[in-house]
Amino acid sequence: MFSMAIRKTLLLSTLAWFANWCQLSSAAIKLLDTLPQTLQVYIGGETKDLKLFTFDTVQNTFAMIKTIDALGPNASWLDFDQSNKFILSTSAANFEKKEKTGGVFSALIGPDGSLQNINSAPTPEAPVSLEVSPDGKLVAVAAFNGASLTTYRLGDDGKLSLPVQNFTFTGQGPVTARQAAASAHQVKFDPSGKLLLVPDLGSDRIRSFSLDRVGNLKRNSDIAVKAGCGPRHVAFAPPKPAGPLRFYLICELSNELALIELPDARAKAASLIQTITTLPKGADPKTFNAAELLLTPDGKFLYATNRQIDPAGRPDDNTFAIFSRNEATDILTPIGFAPTGGKGPRHCAFTPDKAASFMLVTNRDSNLVTAHRRNETTGALNQVGAAPAQAPSVALFRV
Repeated sequence: MFSMAIRKTLLLSTLAWFANWCQLSSAAIKLLDTLPQTLQVYIGGETKDLKLFTFDTVQNTFAMIKTIDALGPNASWLDFDQSNKFILSTSAANFEKKEKTGGVFSALIGPDGSLQNINSAPTPEAPVSLEVSPDGKLVAVAAFNGASLTTYRLGDDGKLSLPVQNFTFTGQGPVTARQAAASAHQVKFDPSGKLLLVPDLGSDRIRSFSLDRVGNLKRNSDIAVKAGCGPRHVAFAPPKPAGPLRFYLICELSNELALIELPDARAKAASLIQTITTLPKGADPKTFNAAELLLTPDGKFLYATNRQIDPAGRPDDNTFAIFSRNEATDILTPIGFAPTGGKGPRHCAFTPDKAASFMLVTNRDSNLVTAHRRNETTGALNQVGAAPAQAPSVALFRV
């Protein structure tokens, strides 16, 4: 049994951690009570330029504003820093024409949405994800072909440092066509900024790292998942003051969502709480690849995307899977599906309001970004608009 003094210390530590999370979250999100009529949208993909659109939240229409070359070609991922002054990208093109490299770019955002390049730095081959740490001082990048995690310092002026740390992964999985080698697919900080997870699609593992006060990473034990899962992306469940850390994982190859619990920040002895399919009844899992997952700001709903990979499949086979979330237990319950409006849905993003009134999805194989109105009460989605974009991989509303 714990002594009263130890109990008090543990309680105070937990509450302090929770308060710190709340402070970081509110500083990073800055959600609006109501949406303005016009929002700016950045779209990246397999082109040399980024596209800037506006989206009219009343008329549900997109308007092309300009192309921007400040964030490198083939922008595969975008993220804002915590001040929302800067936007960063991963570029899948060879960095400065060097083979088997990619790049990470930083730019200053102007009032009209224009971007001014600040600087860039090399990454391993095929970077697919980046994230700025909750304290705004570190940038982490996952490289798919490079099978690696690389970190960079981010200055108050938005300038990126040269690579600080690099970790290369090895391993493979049972799906030989997709899991012949390790393939890092995402980087994700926990809300406190003390833990970093890297889903490795090729090895059926989630790589785990702890961060010290100055942002140096120390590798933890890997989190092994179901063979053939193909871990793609994770999203942390809203933390509870006295509860363990939990996160949701989307498995690209097995088309499943998993709820996983971590008893401590070193990711030891992870526990599987729930596994649930993302597919509708009767769907052939061999013809689908799951892609993205997204939790609403209020934590009441989770959305996942399903990609129909059979060329003979119907466009409407590409769907959002919609789940309600039990706020006490974190358990997901399927409540329906909605078409994404195109083929090959990948990245999704909400509008920056508390109700998450709209969602964007990049339908890569249809060269289309679609906008969907969201019912805050039921979670239902209804497509209301679309914007043409060549092989889009990421789309973000400007915060």
